[in-house]
Amino acid sequence: MDFRVSIGSDLPREALRKILYDMICEVFFVELINYEVEVRDRSGAQQVSIGCTYFSLSIDLDEEEDYIKRFREMNLEDHGVDTNVPISFQFISRTFDIGWLKMLEVIGKLLQLNDKDLVVEDDTSYPLIKRVKGSLLINTHLDEYQTSYLAKEDLELLNYPYLEEDFFKDRE
Repeated sequence: MDFRVSIGSDLPREALRKILYDMICEVFFVELINYEVEVRDRSGAQQVSIGCTYFSLSIDLDEEEDYIKRFREMNLEDHGVDTNVPISFQFISRTFDIGWLKMLEVIGKLLQLNDKDLVVEDDTSYPLIKRVKGSLLINTHLDEYQTSYLAKEDLELLNYPYLEEDFFKDRE
């Protein structure tokens, strides 16, 4: 399963790579000590690529300014968020249940990083979570499967106050 987390950030991509790597290691601290999980940084000159036992994430470092501008405009128009860094998450299917919970913890750490906008979309580009102007919103317009992985007890892993909202209430 694929997800995209788009964030607003003023950091250079390489600095963001280090922060993400550190966040993932912090989330998996106990598992790393017990050798239950592996975290790998396979970043290169053109892509940030960090993988672990449950998911991998990547950021394309080679994106041109025109692409970032279009991406930013698209997210602003479609979701009302001002983001400039798309982060792709790809889960290992058989461990999705564990990986999703760990990803929520990483998202919670991203929320603490700054107060800029953020949006989390699933593989259908469907917005599940977004932070706009400092307010975290959870979409209530979900199908049965999406509702199952946005359970209130799982959302506590974000460690961030949120409101629930139907993101599509004003659409036809």
